[in-house]
Amino acid sequence: MRARALSQRTARSRSSSQSDDRILRLSKDGTFQIAVFEDLHFAEDDDDDDKTKEVMKSVLSEEVVQLVVLNGDLISGEAVHSSNSSDHLHNLVSPLVEVEQPWASTYGNHDSDANLDPYKDIFKHETQYPTCLTKSDISGPGAGVTNYYLMVYPYDESSGPPALLLWFFDSRGGKSLSNCDANTTTGARGDWVDKSVTRWFIETNSHLTRHFGRTIPSLAFYHIPVHAMRAYQKEGVNESTTPGINGETVVSQGSGDTDYAGQDSPFMQSLLNTTGLIATFSGHDHDNDWCFKWNNHIEDQNLTGNGLNMCYGRHTGYGGYGNASRGARQILFNQESLDKEIYTWIRLEDGSVSAAVTLNSTYGEDHYMPGLTILFAATFAAFVVGDILGRALETFIKARGHAISHWCTRSIFKIE
Repeated sequence: MRARALSQRTARSRSSSQSDDRILRLSKDGTFQIAVFEDLHFAEDDDDDDKTKEVMKSVLSEEVVQLVVLNGDLISGEAVHSSNSSDHLHNLVSPLVEVEQPWASTYGNHDSDANLDPYKDIFKHETQYPTCLTKSDISGPGAGVTNYYLMVYPYDESSGPPALLLWFFDSRGGKSLSNCDANTTTGARGDWVDKSVTRWFIETNSHLTRHFGRTIPSLAFYHIPVHAMRAYQKEGVNESTTPGINGETVVSQGSGDTDYAGQDSPFMQSLLNTTGLIATFSGHDHDNDWCFKWNNHIEDQNLTGNGLNMCYGRHTGYGGYGNASRGARQILFNQESLDKEIYTWIRLEDGSVSAAVTLNSTYGEDHYMPGLTILFAATFAAFVVGDILGRALETFIKARGHAISHWCTRSIFKIE
């Protein structure tokens, strides 16, 4: 089992990954791993909720992570009322609370409905848990709730510059609580990151850069994907260079209850302008779980990508639509190589792994074999056993490609 064979270092450092003052830290060897639970959709059916909790427990038993991200659509708002929302939230986070697992959330379109206020009925309850790191750093009529950042510090430091910034954005959507009938779209909230949040992001990131005297590498999480992912999909998702499920049309920000008219263009531009931003992660479309490197031009928005990696998560919950196996995206990085590459894969509920890729300068050009690629096996070997031996293994792996890749897939990731 990969978590027990490889991530013992993470298990040993879990107690230090978050102290009493809620500080996230790298493990002693400079690594940090995140699991993304996407589209949980609790409250639709008790049996489905129980199965979803089993998925979460299965993933956490395989992958001893330092942070879980609940990336939107935690609860299906149309199925709850304010009076019972706390019960469903407690049920949802119970697999995390039981093992004292730190988590941070973004909210999705289903987390706001005629009968469910995301701030009063989710946020105020969620943030009462000691291991919840979810925050709300900007308020306003259009901002939403979960807009904030977290810092991940080196193992033995907490006063100097962080090793990594984690940005969280509320892409909103759903319905407003007041003056809204649940059976109509009256009161629909805009389903994109609001301009006020984009301004806050630009100003806050600029302040942090000045404060620490350098650019801090970062990742970003939001529920509804941006239009750049739809533009890439229209060109054709390449299963060899960008492996993963491509089972439905991307429904991007601004195209849910309204016609798309560039509502997320300011947010996309801010992402492109953020030096050090390595990758973004979204969900919403349950039957997609691929990543891509944004280099293409979006004609209608006059935006051109700059190599930013954009990834879907994997549908985790048994609530909501979709027949694919449930699971969770994993994100793993080493402080020494963070500015060059991060590793990501989908851990499925049966313990197997899919769509394992390395997000580096050549992602989108490298060709991936089923299960695990030669390149991923080589770079992962370097990550596990050290650079010198890893590079020697890389030479051997490239010479004996398929056989070694198959062995790494089975041995490191427990794939049958």
